[in-house]
Amino acid sequence: MARGLDPRTVGPLLVLIAHDLRNPLSALHSNVGFLESATEPEDQDVREALSDITVSCSSLNQIIDNLELLGIANLEEPPKLDRLPLRIEELARECVARAQTSAASYGAALQLVTASGTNAYVLVHREMAGRALGNLLFNAIQHGSGSAVLVTVRREEQHGVVAITDSGAVLAPSLREAAFTAAGQLVCKGNAEGRYSRGLGLFAADVAARLAGAELKCTTADGKNVLEFWAPLA
Repeated sequence: MARGLDPRTVGPLLVLIAHDLRNPLSALHSNVGFLESATEPEDQDVREALSDITVSCSSLNQIIDNLELLGIANLEEPPKLDRLPLRIEELARECVARAQTSAASYGAALQLVTASGTNAYVLVHREMAGRALGNLLFNAIQHGSGSAVLVTVRREEQHGVVAITDSGAVLAPSLREAAFTAAGQLVCKGNAEGRYSRGLGLFAADVAARLAGAELKCTTADGKNVLEFWAPLA
């Protein structure tokens, strides 16, 4: 056992490390942006290299966010975050827009579909809801094998729902609970039907959803995998 390492300090330490990692990543991202603006339009090789670095920075940012969520999950008393009314369609559109770069790097196309009557407000913590959906979207992009990813917004009796459908391997029924747990990440990592994604993606999505005041579900439709985000109506 390392000196001074108490299980009760693991959560706060992980949150602290995540915070420390954000500053150098932010500097790297800013410098890449400067280089892009200073690069001649005809220098395509350099532009492509900088674009690849930008995608990698986005990936690192997500992993750091998830590291923080892992730390929060290990706190003795998780933070109580304010939950405010937010249009479920607006939340979905924001998350789809942020995921476009990742989708393009995998050759996937994101399609947002809103059913009638979805101009509804849900009661959530905006940032955590966005993190949860972001992880679900990336899971679909990563496992969708370059196929279209369908993001559907609908309203249920007491909930607003965002459903994310892809044509990749369906999450095995035996793993549908484990895939959203910490221990389950070790099981799913080596299983093609476990749908593991970077930064403990589905576990982080579940932690963020709970902090946001929502819940996650996994199902299938027409033989395709469906990840769902359910938030209570405001």
